[in-house]
Amino acid sequence: MSHPARRPADPGSDEHGVAQAPVVRLVAAPPAGASGNDQVGAGVDPGTYRGVFRRHAAGVTVVTLDGPSGPVGFTATSVASLSLEPPLISLSVSSVSSSWPALLHADTVVVHLLSDGQDDTAQRFAAKGVDRFAPPTRWTRLPTGEPVLTETAAWVRARLEHRIVTGDHRLLVARVLQAHVEDDDARPLIYHNGRYGTLTVDDRP
Repeated sequence: MSHPARRPADPGSDEHGVAQAPVVRLVAAPPAGASGNDQVGAGVDPGTYRGVFRRHAAGVTVVTLDGPSGPVGFTATSVASLSLEPPLISLSVSSVSSSWPALLHADTVVVHLLSDGQDDTAQRFAAKGVDRFAPPTRWTRLPTGEPVLTETAAWVRARLEHRIVTGDHRLLVARVLQAHVEDDDARPLIYHNGRYGTLTVDDRP
């Protein structure tokens, strides 16, 4: 890899009204035989945990959806292919994300897979307090109404089916309804150790 330098909550719902959608709350069980003083598997401090996963290279995506006040979008590196039959994807979003209220009530999302050279797009959709859809962002709407970026090599449109409360994030599971590939040869944009980069292909036998 090479690098360039909220409606009020219903009873029983959480503060974000998650009971509006299918919910599973994940509770971790201690390892078999573990005592209350056993530190093995007790977890790590956030700094160490973050430091480890800075070394995990992840593909960069921009997720867009139609919100109550217009288009909503954000950069995500947590998107993953979850199932082939049926075609499902997953992504996680912080419970304090500004995009969460829109995601809570949205029916569908569009996930764009960014390519090498789209660092600016990734940074724009990760920035706070800006209009992410203002120029130079180029976008339009699909016939089904969702906002879609016009300069991405591939994207999928998916229907949100599950919103799962887990830790300080919400895990979303969505069923892919439509897939589009514009450029099969585009190199992916990857995020690693705080920087954007791409793949360097080794053609040696």
